[in-house]
Amino acid sequence: MLSIVDHRKHLKDNVKDSQTSSEEMDRNEELDKLFQRLAVFKHCRGDRLSSCDERQRLTKLAMRSCTDEVKHIDEEEKKNHSDDVHITFMAHGAIRDFMIPASCYLPLPTIIDVLLYSPWNCVTSGLAYGITTGKLRPQHRVFSCEDKESCTIPDDKHRPVNLPDHWNSLKKAGAQMVPNITVYPLRDDDGVWKYFESLSAKHGPPERNRIVIPFIVPGREYESVPFSVVILALSLVLLSSRFKATLHFSGCLGDHSTGPKFDRKYLQEQYACTIDNSWMKCSPEAFR
Repeated sequence: MLSIVDHRKHLKDNVKDSQTSSEEMDRNEELDKLFQRLAVFKHCRGDRLSSCDERQRLTKLAMRSCTDEVKHIDEEEKKNHSDDVHITFMAHGAIRDFMIPASCYLPLPTIIDVLLYSPWNCVTSGLAYGITTGKLRPQHRVFSCEDKESCTIPDDKHRPVNLPDHWNSLKKAGAQMVPNITVYPLRDDDGVWKYFESLSAKHGPPERNRIVIPFIVPGREYESVPFSVVILALSLVLLSSRFKATLHFSGCLGDHSTGPKFDRKYLQEQYACTIDNSWMKCSPEAFR
């Protein structure tokens, strides 16, 4: 089950007492509704989410909700306050087998942008809290070898050459071809969600407009789902609210292609690409 409800309660407890204006209360009410709609993901099994029937079910569900609230959404959008939220999708990930246009990751206007933090072909660890809070900056990236025992390549060689001083924006990539990204649920024994919770307890929870969705599907930890399908489902859920979201992906982008690997030179030109067995983590400086 996704911990949307727990996260919502955590955020509610941190709303400042000064935010008592009717405008702020309206916005908080809309955020509550958005949290409830995002909870639909706890009912989505990995194997079903990638099927045509499940896509149609999500479409009908979102469109029905949208039809019921169109008038209210129109009224809310006339108000002069922010309609933007940041959603971090936390999952295990990989790139594999074929390329798609970057625009396929932005299917509807409800998704403003999709930001990737890992270079292509890279494994990541411990980035979710920094991504969700917005504290992670490009200067906080630390690269090393994933396999310390057998790797003979110095850590600095695992850092991509000409690494951009910004994240990989799929909106800016536009019609460029990028790898197909697949995502896998988090596991109880991987410690990813527990590490996020420990950092939240130590440094404070994300702000109210920053939502984290850990991809947790008990019993289906090894089922893969196209990331593009997850984004489509999210964009449809957002249709029934007045909010638009920037989607942040916290996950690995190692090359798991079953056939030929992706063209490393092309991936380097698109954004950045690491050599094999590269690992990116977050410097502790991000939280100081």
